[in-house]
Amino acid sequence: MITEVVLPQMGLEVAEGVVLALPVEVGATVAEGDVVAEVETDKAIAEVPAPRAGVVTAIEVALEDTVPIGTVLVRIGDSVDEVGEPASVPATEPADAEAAADAGAAGGPVGSAPPASNGSATDGADGARRLRAAPIARRAAAAHGIELELVTGTGPSGRITLGDVERAVAERDESPAERAPAAAPPNQVGGGGRLEPLSATRQSIARRLTESQLVPQYTLTREFDAGWLLAEKARLTAAGPVKVGVLDLLLVALAETISRHRQLAASFVLGRDGEPPSYRHPEAIDLSVAVATDRGLLVPVIRGAHGRTVAELVLERSRLVDLTRAGRLGPADMGGAAATLSSLGTFGVDSFTAMLNPGESAILAVGRAVERLVPRERGIAVAPMISLTFTFDHRVVDGAVGGAALAELADLLEGGIEWPL
Repeated sequence: MITEVVLPQMGLEVAEGVVLALPVEVGATVAEGDVVAEVETDKAIAEVPAPRAGVVTAIEVALEDTVPIGTVLVRIGDSVDEVGEPASVPATEPADAEAAADAGAAGGPVGSAPPASNGSATDGADGARRLRAAPIARRAAAAHGIELELVTGTGPSGRITLGDVERAVAERDESPAERAPAAAPPNQVGGGGRLEPLSATRQSIARRLTESQLVPQYTLTREFDAGWLLAEKARLTAAGPVKVGVLDLLLVALAETISRHRQLAASFVLGRDGEPPSYRHPEAIDLSVAVATDRGLLVPVIRGAHGRTVAELVLERSRLVDLTRAGRLGPADMGGAAATLSSLGTFGVDSFTAMLNPGESAILAVGRAVERLVPRERGIAVAPMISLTFTFDHRVVDGAVGGAALAELADLLEGGIEWPL
């Protein structure tokens, strides 16, 4: 019996992924739970496990392929008899695995040469010509107006690489006939330069920021005296068992604020099929934290933030940040937050306005602590002040509600909260 290992659904907004690694080969024996593929989505890098023990009978994708949810990645059978003689298919050359799979589909023994084809294309069962090209090569070819059929692939099994496309572009540009006016390829960078295709994560960020601009949003700003908060941070850290940061206490206070102003946790839902729009009210208060990574800004979610002790929240926040920066977030750690906390204080930013995450109605932007002269007891004192900037979805949170929530948050941070221990 053959079992198909497919790219699973990894979040409501995830539609596709890019194959990063294939640590198996045709004919290899795998145990249940062994990783057979690593795929990068616009949220994280996910490991796809084998659903059962068996033998890899086919690898249906290649490195850097962009595949939609539900695509068959690997096929697993009961024994090597289902693939014929085991073939040596190096994981570093997945295109060879693709060729082996094509050969098997054509009726030849696995591991034998595929049917004759022209360059970087193979003939499918229906006779259609299928080009082998890395997704980044396809995007570069489209951007420069290059037809892939005219590009000679130098990758494994004739696969077209980015370098092949760049060489084709250079050869075309050296031809006087191709330098005629109005022959500029689409999206060409004026004055020269290099096109850099967006990663899956950057594409997701760009798409969500564009969606955020469609939300009618407003911002409210207030400074608070952070003297008590900083003293509490030091006290709680000294008391143990974990090192507490300002960000952790801000999360606790934000969760408490939302618990007192539950409209902040609601989200606006457009009506479908003639139905009027509605509000969705979550049962728990889940908070997301903006984390800067090499792949872009990501927002893991702390589930049940309200109700956790300070130590529990610190450990969960640390775990999620580590997973995020390693690109190993799981589907349960993404999406569905009531609100987001974004802090740029460590980058020396005094204050800023954050954009709403689509599906959320509130985001809190926090700057660094800045010493300022403030009036105190009919005199002047120096106090560390931190700026809070709340951004709200105006369809969900009215100005009065947002103002009351911001005032409550500031009061909590100036000594009005008892930390859950």
